[in-house]
Amino acid sequence: MDDVAKSAGIAKGLLYKHFPSKDALFEALIDRQGRTYAAELRGALSATDAASKPFDALRAGLALWLRTVGDERAAFNVTDPGVHDGYDSLRERMRDVIADSIRAVEPTAEEPYPRLIAALIQGAAENFGLVWRANAGAITEDEALDVLASFCWGGVTMLRTREA
Repeated sequence: MDDVAKSAGIAKGLLYKHFPSKDALFEALIDRQGRTYAAELRGALSATDAASKPFDALRAGLALWLRTVGDERAAFNVTDPGVHDGYDSLRERMRDVIADSIRAVEPTAEEPYPRLIAALIQGAAENFGLVWRANAGAITEDEALDVLASFCWGGVTMLRTREA
């Protein structure tokens, strides 16, 4: 907290007035970044015609994720594999956006399938992104997007045929 206050140019007491602990500050940062990312994801998904081209919507969302993961200049990296409780709300927020998109494309999809599929896509994207970033340069961002989108789409289409 000393370092944060010093970097912000404020007294540590003022920092503690707004954030009673390091955990509270961390959770606020994750929450803020999660809201920003969810808005960006909604924007990327709404920029596509998901109803007639759901694969394009999937690719757009995953492309945003890979750009975020691959951006070393990011002010706050949302892909820290930490187990802090603050990450739960971040992941939940991303799943909500994905599930909303699935419901828009498949309005007859019964619960809990939109949420389950959203969890699969979110989990695959997060884990794939971590490994891709750790192996920088092994494959390009475009190649990574092709692999991730194909994997996720294969799972989604398998579930779609199972429901039919």
